[in-house]
Amino acid sequence: MKKFFKSIVFVFILLLLVETLTLVLLPGRNVKKYGVFEVAAYEILGEEENTIDVIAAGDSLVYSSLSPMEIWKHFGYTVFDCASAAQIIPDTYDFLKVGIKSQHPKIVLMEANVLFRDPAKKKQENKLLDYLKYYFPIAKYHDNWKKYITYGRKKNWANVYKGYKFINKVEPATEIHPMSGSKKRREIIKSNLQTFDDIVKLCEENNVKLVLVAFPTQSTWSSKKHNSTQDLAEKYGLEFIDLNLVDLGINWETDTKDAGNHLNYKGAIKVSKYIGNYLESTNILKDHRKDEKYKSYINAYRIYYQNHKEQLDKIETTAIE
Repeated sequence: MKKFFKSIVFVFILLLLVETLTLVLLPGRNVKKYGVFEVAAYEILGEEENTIDVIAAGDSLVYSSLSPMEIWKHFGYTVFDCASAAQIIPDTYDFLKVGIKSQHPKIVLMEANVLFRDPAKKKQENKLLDYLKYYFPIAKYHDNWKKYITYGRKKNWANVYKGYKFINKVEPATEIHPMSGSKKRREIIKSNLQTFDDIVKLCEENNVKLVLVAFPTQSTWSSKKHNSTQDLAEKYGLEFIDLNLVDLGINWETDTKDAGNHLNYKGAIKVSKYIGNYLESTNILKDHRKDEKYKSYINAYRIYYQNHKEQLDKIETTAIE
């Protein structure tokens, strides 16, 4: 009995230490207002309130294709990638609920591929990992102790790349699969349509412009998906940007990290420039590059450039030539 009691005490103390350490490692802003667990799941809550112009939500095609720092550099707009691998649309909705509540963005870019992923087929191991990260945020932020020592508790270290994952790897696509031009449709799961309707209503209620986007890929997109997404966009009166049908100058030998499934940073720079031009064309957003209120992005771009100066300068030199 004594050993059992000691074991219970040990587990209790261990959990207490984990939760205490978690509070130290969480992003520095909006913790109290939006709750510890939400902060652990949504890095956008590490940003100052009402400083994000655009939320990009979706799966890994978002965080490998859209670089908020490139958009900041050329346009001065604040974009944040609320993306996760194999994201399902219920997660997209949850991301947007929290992001819109804390940031009141003017535009949401929603990756269309999540419309076609079956929530019921999400791998059980991913569910378990998500659960652990949700209730024990230290599982996600275990490396933040380095940033805590460097920057201190009050600084925002949640994600200096604003959700984007800088990928320098190159693995050429062995085959190129252009859009077939098929007139057929890929059926969208009924529950996904209902969740999408909830997303539309969420954006309407908060005066947010919702735009559907399909990011470039050689493996996870098709004309059938395009057609169904176009139908959905027309039904709701939304814009749909299919970047698989746009000549972005993507070189599938140099601009992909995994044989055409995702882009690397070279491809992301091209996509980000195009999206930045689109955002500019809406005449909704303002250039914040000289506004001290947006020092999070000013400082983030400095870090982004310092970390990747050689690659970024090479891209600029090539573009001039």
